[in-house]
Amino acid sequence: MKLAISVSGGGALGIGPLQFMRRLEEDLGKHLADIADAFAGTSTGSIAVVGLCNGMSAEELYSLYEDNLSAIFTKVSAARLVTNNYYRYNNAKLKKLLQTNFKKCMYEFKKPMFIPATFMNGRSVEKVWDRGDGMTEQWFAVLSSCSAPTYFDTVSRTKNNKKEIYCDGGMWANDPIMVLESGLNNVKEFKNNYRILSFNTRMDRPNSAPKDKSVLGWGKYILDEWIARTGNSGYYEACANIGKENVFRVAPPVEEKYPMDDVSLIGEISNIWDEYYDEVKKELLKFLKPIDGLKK
Repeated sequence: MKLAISVSGGGALGIGPLQFMRRLEEDLGKHLADIADAFAGTSTGSIAVVGLCNGMSAEELYSLYEDNLSAIFTKVSAARLVTNNYYRYNNAKLKKLLQTNFKKCMYEFKKPMFIPATFMNGRSVEKVWDRGDGMTEQWFAVLSSCSAPTYFDTVSRTKNNKKEIYCDGGMWANDPIMVLESGLNNVKEFKNNYRILSFNTRMDRPNSAPKDKSVLGWGKYILDEWIARTGNSGYYEACANIGKENVFRVAPPVEEKYPMDDVSLIGEISNIWDEYYDEVKKELLKFLKPIDGLKK
């Protein structure tokens, strides 16, 4: 049986799933890059899965986050708040990091890869970067998926003399589990022969109604609470389609909201995921036992 990995968006919170993954790699004695057969990731999740698909270990990816998050989340001048193109963080450092680590093109992935982004000036807003995108650079696909509104600026390129503009894939698929399943429907060797390990980067916390019901209040609520929390419906549908026994959702329960751009919390986030791994370790290893690369 094959293994497919899905990782949702969540900015700096992405260090949590990587802590979980490196604990898992220690216990398996193998890298997820070697045993996983397909990947999907949105926003910060796309960084994790592209790294894995390119052969990086969870330990290497964790260090990549730990060493660079503070530089990436350095706020721009407060004066930008009153401009007609507001964003909190300049994406230059993130772009450079991605260009350094993900130099290859999409066609060079040796395993199925699906990266949701939002196409802002086409007939359809939903864009999924995959191996069929040929010469598109991996770093560009990831950067487009990471361009969360109000956090980072949009990204663009010119193709066939037309400017294409993209922003965060989390606008429609913050949790890419159904993008992953839909993509694998077209890959013959995966038919009725895979399990999904799904990481909910924003974790599992109670919902709360908006206190500010103004136009701006509702907008913030939809962006921070609704869009960022999507994923449970995809999980239920995946369970219905391939069987509940073939989907393992990783989502530590928490009571409070953790901002996706507060890098001072990465140690606390890592600890939450570390403790959660201890709680679900036995069940998870049982789930992974039928995977081809782990069979004795």
